[in-house]
Amino acid sequence: MIFEPEFVELLERLVEKGEEGELSRLLERGPTPPAVEPIPTPRYRSGLIVSGNRPKHLNKLDELPADFIILNLEDGVPKKQKKVALLSIGLFLQHLPKIGKELMVRINPLTEGGRGEVEFLEQFPIHSYRLPKVKGVAEVEELLQLTKKRVDISIETAEAFFNLLSFRDLPVKLLFLGIYDLLNSLYLSHSLIQLENPLISQILSRFTLESRGSRKVPIGFVYQKYRDLEGFRRWCLLQRQLGMEGVGVITPTQAQIANQIFSRDLELACKIVEEFEKRGPFTRDGLYIDEPIYKNFKFLLEKG
Repeated sequence: MIFEPEFVELLERLVEKGEEGELSRLLERGPTPPAVEPIPTPRYRSGLIVSGNRPKHLNKLDELPADFIILNLEDGVPKKQKKVALLSIGLFLQHLPKIGKELMVRINPLTEGGRGEVEFLEQFPIHSYRLPKVKGVAEVEELLQLTKKRVDISIETAEAFFNLLSFRDLPVKLLFLGIYDLLNSLYLSHSLIQLENPLISQILSRFTLESRGSRKVPIGFVYQKYRDLEGFRRWCLLQRQLGMEGVGVITPTQAQIANQIFSRDLELACKIVEEFEKRGPFTRDGLYIDEPIYKNFKFLLEKG
């Protein structure tokens, strides 16, 4: 918890009433924002989305179980609350203690307020911006000119999805699959999002393969039915099988499930790497471990 409940209730009222001036004054009276906290070995099993217009949710940033936090200014934040959401995020970042995980902000498209958001947020301790509704390389390059922070992107338009490899040479680390917006862009119904649907499996597979081929980290889509935990679990298992590194989540419970499913058996990997480096190829439980198998386990260890 970052602020006392009484102060959070005040912030809730200010956000609800759109009191930009008062929120700005609170920021001006606050401390200098802390420096960005380096994260030596970040993990991306679960990225929890927290909207900037929800002070009660922002107040729990220091206790959320997700691997990384996505502070949201885009979808899910009403247009009339975009500015107060931005100021609210700034206020919490100004007072946020070290939490040992990456913080990113999902801004609005650059032509829809994103440029101003970046200009404001540059002073705060975030690790990256997540750029939504990307259609091509030019938008990402423009954002890279505006910031020295990392840039991650959402793949949720037909243009971006069918040209994923074009992002290969950009200094982008994470690619997020926005399945709902992508289907909108393809004029397809969301009712197609079924575990047994081969079209959805093909979309997920292509996204993973081309993300990996672009040397980017693929993050799976947010499952909106947050009360359907068994459904969420099954989608996590499928997306892990198809090569995703993790998924976006919207509740702490989803984060805990994702962390469990996308965890790796690092203890086994450690034993195999150690034994291989001592005596070369060997057999373990019926598996012949030669150079390619060793390299894969070593890769898992290096990723954490």
